[in-house]
Amino acid sequence: MFKSSTKNLSLLRNFIEEKAEAFGFDESSINQIILSVDEACTNIIKHAHKYNEKENIEVDIDSNKNQFIIKLSYKGQAFDPNNISSPDMKEYFNKFKVGGLGVPIMKKFMNKIEFSHLNPDMNSLTLIKNL
Repeated sequence: MFKSSTKNLSLLRNFIEEKAEAFGFDESSINQIILSVDEACTNIIKHAHKYNEKENIEVDIDSNKNQFIIKLSYKGQAFDPNNISSPDMKEYFNKFKVGGLGVPIMKKFMNKIEFSHLNPDMNSLTLIKNL
């Protein structure tokens, strides 16, 4: 479990790196997983928890044959990244936009993203990467 703070993201990245490496991923895949989890947690911290450091993000790592499964459980506002469409990148850069690419990054780098709204304020975001 990690306190909901951007100050803890480096600890989370190290934890994910250690587990992904032990699972057998190459460096490129490990970096994709780390970036995806970092983006997901940043969104939780910013949008669901509104930077409230008293909140927590529970991180569970599991595997199923060739699947590396990261489950993030947290309280707060529900947000399903599967409902977000990827931006038109040409338009994005032409308008000099900043931010908003976390969900497209997760969708590109992970094989599957599952979201569950468990009760009035509990959510689960699962990121799956195939070996």
